Amino acid sequence: MDLVEVKNKEIYCDSLMVSRRFEQKHAYVVNNIKKLLSDLDNIRVGSTHPKKYTMITEEREYRGRGYTAYLMDREFFSLLAGRFKGEKALIWQIKFNEAFYEMEDKILSSNENESDKEWISTRNKAKIGRRAETDTIKKFVTYATNQGSKSAKFYYKHITNATYEALGFIAQKQPKLRESMNIYEVSQLILAEKLAKNKIKEYMDLGRHYKDIYNSVKSDLITFSDAMRIK
Repeated sequence: MDLVEVKNKEIYCDSLMVSRRFEQKHAYVVNNIKKLLSDLDNIRVGSTHPKKYTMITEEREYRGRGYTAYLMDREFFSLLAGRFKGEKALIWQIKFNEAFYEMEDKILSSNENESDKEWISTRNKAKIGRRAETDTIKKFVTYATNQGSKSAKFYYKHITNATYEALGFIAQKQPKLRESMNIYEVSQLILAEKLAKNKIKEYMDLGRHYKDIYNSVKSDLITFSDAMRIK
């Protein structure tokens, strides 16, 4: 699970994910949230103590089980996190705050990129390259299916994630990762996706097993990324 997510252009963290990271039962975290809400209601008196946080609920599913998620913005999470004690809790409090700030930076970068003509031109080139790559992955999915794969459709996601991981990018929920990259990162991505496309085609032409092809492409991407760092 990601530490934070974007919903309606606002950044939140999910109570279930908080419970897992702080190694507490979800019911315990929810009880703390409800208690905090009650305490905040008791101290708010009109405009003297205005509401400065957002907390909403949403029905979600995790591993086939439904649950009520309490989605907290940074202000509310910070208040809640203060109620968890111990060194481990402090470490995760710091990580959550860093995740909020990182996502805010991504949103800011996305907004700035929308008005940068050079970035838009580079991004358009990346879109063309991405379409070429997905066309090749589509052929690979058919190739893997014909070799007996029951879940070949997931290779779109697996190959994309392998590319991100090799380049050191962390895929987040909205905003889209590609929209918050700088020009240099987009250029790296163009080259990496072109490499993946070419290697998939090369290995399929050799008739190699689909699992071997995927693992080889992952290794090729890491080698490519390492070479880029040396330069």
